[in-house]
Amino acid sequence: MEHTIFGLIKKRGEIAGQHKVAQKAADALKADLDAVDRTLVLCGYQDDPKAIAPRGKYRQLFGRNELKLTIINMLREAPADDETITAQIIAAKGWHADDALRADVLKRVRHAIQRQQKDGHVVQDFGPDGCLWRLG
Repeated sequence: MEHTIFGLIKKRGEIAGQHKVAQKAADALKADLDAVDRTLVLCGYQDDPKAIAPRGKYRQLFGRNELKLTIINMLREAPADDETITAQIIAAKGWHADDALRADVLKRVRHAIQRQQKDGHVVQDFGPDGCLWRLG
């Protein structure tokens, strides 16, 4: 039982040390945010700087034009909806898709389709199965 207690004491000390380091890093980031907020106000920014939405790091999932070309190749075979295109891309990439990845890929597919629609490469086809995309 003493070994367990000593092991837990050691583990707690390690976790407390990690927490302290993380807290210092968080405090430094907060100070940086406050400095940027003050600078924005000094430069004439009128809105509340705290209303600016935080941004995450962009995850590059596809190479240049890879998504666009993949969608075009899929639509050459048959018209499809954005959900089907997303599922086929995830399967082709061999990704083990959780809900977050599926939502991210779906969002990127929809944006890519909208850009291709504006360029005239794809058109919407409303049929008995709902809205499908096909090559224009």
